[in-house]
Amino acid sequence: MVNYHFHYPKPFRSTHSYNLLINLAIRHAALGTAIRLILAMREEAIPPNMETWKLIVRWLVRTGRWHEAWRRVSSIARRHAADQTDMTKQSPIHSIPLPLWLELCGSQKRGALRRRDRPRTKGVIGTSPALAMFCSREYMERFPSFVSPELHPRAVLILARTVISAGYPDVASAMTSSYLESLPRHIRRYHRHAVLNLVHLQMCTLPEKRGLSRHFAQRRVLSDFLDVHRSVRPSPITLFLLLGSLRACRRCGTLALRCLQKFRKQWGPRIESTMVRRRVASLALKEGRLDIVENMFQAEKMVRRIRRGWRLQVEVVGDHFPQRTSKLLRRRRHRLNCVGAENRKWALLEKKLQRMRERRDKRRQSRS
Repeated sequence: MVNYHFHYPKPFRSTHSYNLLINLAIRHAALGTAIRLILAMREEAIPPNMETWKLIVRWLVRTGRWHEAWRRVSSIARRHAADQTDMTKQSPIHSIPLPLWLELCGSQKRGALRRRDRPRTKGVIGTSPALAMFCSREYMERFPSFVSPELHPRAVLILARTVISAGYPDVASAMTSSYLESLPRHIRRYHRHAVLNLVHLQMCTLPEKRGLSRHFAQRRVLSDFLDVHRSVRPSPITLFLLLGSLRACRRCGTLALRCLQKFRKQWGPRIESTMVRRRVASLALKEGRLDIVENMFQAEKMVRRIRRGWRLQVEVVGDHFPQRTSKLLRRRRHRLNCVGAENRKWALLEKKLQRMRERRDKRRQSRS
């Protein structure tokens, strides 16, 4: 694509064409190609736009040049403040455009740079100047007002994760609550998963606790955020994360089964998935409750049998669905559902169950 782009004369090259190539180069970790495209764009005197500045900051962050990225963003913010008189009285955190903030909250990808190309300055890699600015409490108190309902949930997730990394989980929780309150009553279907990821982030970043205290703390956080917005419903991933906190408990399998039954009664059978059944079986195997493990295996086998019958019926009869449903199914077909990895984990769990059965039979024979 780069060769095809430079094959045409200069009048045919534009800001959008350069932005497309730079974005693809950074996505494929071709950082040298990205900087060559940026320099070529500067030599040809093609004017940059906000998307170009975003990509430049992204390249600086990916290559570990945090301070240079911060200086570049600060100069752009001063330029915006000079152009708009109503922004001169705002704090520096509000004068920076949101797209640049999201790029500053990024991270250097592991393995993207060769060892000889990595910066040797101490404290540069992994320490963002944006996080250093967050250490000021007065900026942190103003930061939740930076969030508006027009933002995509993914943008709010990036900002909340950065605030938590700076050491202010209470501010991130207030930001998430204010964002959920500002959302409309009915959320779009493709936004619900991203909004639920905000709740999962708050659940997984609780202070270090173990056992039941962490489990019930996560359940309190979940219920508080569900009360803020009624359209947000827990998913099987939510229950999967909740069950993970029971691993340090003594009766982890029994408690996991009770939690599953309570959620199934409250939210319906869709809250139970293959991952949830596997985690309940794993916790029950750790406790020694083989009856619970066998029940989970039977339920999993029944679900797989129903799915095979459904797929056979679709192959024979045909895919006669409404237009909206067929679009939804076409989207899901192109996603990687990780069925092979899940089947492998079930196979390993079945081997552990078989070993425990053999040990139990040997104990019975020795006693008799």
